[in-house]
Amino acid sequence: MLSILLGFLGYSILNIAQATQKIGLRVAKEKKLRGWSLWIGATACTSVSIFIVLYAVSLGSASLVGAMAGTGLASLAVFSHFVMKERVGKKEIAGIAIIIGGAALIGYLAKENPRQTFLLDRLFIMLGIVIAVYIIIWLVFIKKDSIAGIIIGGFAGALGGFIPLFQKISTSEVGKASAFFRQTASGQEATLWDSLLSIFANPYAVIWILISFVSVAVLQFSYKRDQAIRIIPSFSANCLIIPVLGGVICFLEQLHILQWLGVVLILGGLFLLTSKKPPPIVVVKKF
Repeated sequence: MLSILLGFLGYSILNIAQATQKIGLRVAKEKKLRGWSLWIGATACTSVSIFIVLYAVSLGSASLVGAMAGTGLASLAVFSHFVMKERVGKKEIAGIAIIIGGAALIGYLAKENPRQTFLLDRLFIMLGIVIAVYIIIWLVFIKKDSIAGIIIGGFAGALGGFIPLFQKISTSEVGKASAFFRQTASGQEATLWDSLLSIFANPYAVIWILISFVSVAVLQFSYKRDQAIRIIPSFSANCLIIPVLGGVICFLEQLHILQWLGVVLILGGLFLLTSKKPPPIVVVKKF
């Protein structure tokens, strides 16, 4: 349950920071110092969120922690209402309630999975397929800004979705055994420095750190093509789906049928939270 709560916290910080990055870029057009200071602070917060998620996946299931990616948008909506004074209507409140309900359902049914199986070949194949598919779609819609922004944001989210999967491996015994440096002590005598080296100085840690940088860079590029209100939901949905599927396919993690329902509820809540009513049709009468 602690891993679920930490995942909720980490992804909440991430989505709020992403929205603040967009604000910073907009402010920088008129007030460079203030705008870029805001952007740098928000970017630092995205790094903090990644380490919170790292700790969360070290404690629990990568698929369940990854499912919390959708909850961050609910926190963003609350943040926007109370801090940025944006209006939150009945539809948005319903979306927030559904997302929280889905997260609570997932957390309530969460249980420890002592057996850890890492099918690394499947994980790398999955990573390659996702990257190839998104690059192809990106190239197809590169000249259509209304679609390209959402696709690029989704690509950034898909890359971000692989972060908890590789974090899970880097914090496991498999990752620690692949460390570039040998520990100077073992067991209870191992120092904090030894533990940090084993977690961060292994190939899987290098991979998730590189992916996180690429994901952030791709997301910044998407901000130039569309509005954050359309990009962040696409990012969050992909950031949710990838670790859930990856945990099941590559780590053989099991989800209760009601936890799958929780995932669907979170995705449904995301849709409610971000969908807008179509503009009214104006009928012009001819006389």
